[in-house]
Amino acid sequence: MKNLNRSKKLLEKIKKYECPNITYIEENFPFVMHSAKGLKVKDVDGNFYYDFTSCFGVQALGHKSKVVTSSLRKQMSKLIHGMGDIFPSESKIRLLELLSNITGFESAKTILGLNGGDAVEAAMKTAILVTSKDKFLYFSGAYHGLQFGPLAVNGREYFRKGFEKWLYEKSSELPFPLNSKLESLPNEVLKKYNLAHESHVLDLLEKKLKTGDYAALILEPIQGRAGEREFSKDFLTHCQYLTKKYGSLLIFDEIYTGFGRTGSLFASQDVGLWPDILCLGKALGGGLPLSACLGDIVGEWETSRGEARHTSTFLGHPLSCEVAYRTIKAIIKLLKEPLFQKRKDCFFSALQRAQETLSEKYGPSLLMGKGFMLGLWFYTQPQGFAFELSKKLLSQGFLTLPSGLDGTTLSLTPPLVTDDKEISLFTKAILKL
Repeated sequence: MKNLNRSKKLLEKIKKYECPNITYIEENFPFVMHSAKGLKVKDVDGNFYYDFTSCFGVQALGHKSKVVTSSLRKQMSKLIHGMGDIFPSESKIRLLELLSNITGFESAKTILGLNGGDAVEAAMKTAILVTSKDKFLYFSGAYHGLQFGPLAVNGREYFRKGFEKWLYEKSSELPFPLNSKLESLPNEVLKKYNLAHESHVLDLLEKKLKTGDYAALILEPIQGRAGEREFSKDFLTHCQYLTKKYGSLLIFDEIYTGFGRTGSLFASQDVGLWPDILCLGKALGGGLPLSACLGDIVGEWETSRGEARHTSTFLGHPLSCEVAYRTIKAIIKLLKEPLFQKRKDCFFSALQRAQETLSEKYGPSLLMGKGFMLGLWFYTQPQGFAFELSKKLLSQGFLTLPSGLDGTTLSLTPPLVTDDKEISLFTKAILKL
């Protein structure tokens, strides 16, 4: 058992001063972070851990990467804070140009924000203005942030509880469509997790769109918090066809999947189509708060006449924009390296082996996701099972997270720079569970 004395003392303070619904605390969990570099995180008691979460997928290049630290120093020497919607910085303009050039849109326009929920909120406001419709469609298990706009398309009852009157009739939920990995699941599991065959889900989608009430369908190409669940390429192609047919928009939330997480720069490239609106965040800022909502249709907002209808004090923050610009360039370069593809394949193979072994001990499981966004779903285990696995791995020095609608998926999203040695160490640890 690791010594966590200082962490425990500090956590007593957080219990005293922070809203109690934020940081979960129990005996020997969590620890308090002190410093980090690469994959290694150090706590205030001097213990070290390998971070196989990238801190919610943010640290794609690892902690304290040279790209980030050098960009910060360079920009801090010139300009820290600007006036994003009045007097823009050079770094903001460079970033906007880069985002437009690396996506598959003809002439993308962007709205910057500080976190993923900001991007989704901007996308929803855009959809309402463009279509003159005011309702949204989403899939079971969806997570798009917790602001009031994104909350309307959140697939978790817990997050929506207490706000039902505010959210009434603003959205409709669809079952999650079965893909090739999920088709073999028993009927009781399909019912429990609101899973249905693709043809049935598409029929439901078309019936909703036919009403003419829905501004957009929003989805994550791989659902992060729902357990790394993927939509098939054919299903997404049909979604695009139906939204266009009935005058609605298709929004991809690539806040988690964007910037190399799935092995490509964007998951949109994996499925060979671009939505009407793309939402980005997490890895975009290289560790600084930044998000983006972009697409050709975002250009249909009216031209500013001195007042911006969607802005914020820190929009286009010079530090965040400079770090983002350099981080994106570094990720693009990384994805072209044969070594990256080799490590990605190595990680997948290691998890396949682990799944086979753990299934013998804990019952049937599925390996979900792709690239450096994988999850082991133990669908016959009780609620919170993956959290118990995470705590066991923490005691061995590895940071992981539970995911899935009931916490039965062990979520693994390590930095894109994770090497063979670190993968091997993690594989040894997970096989001891």
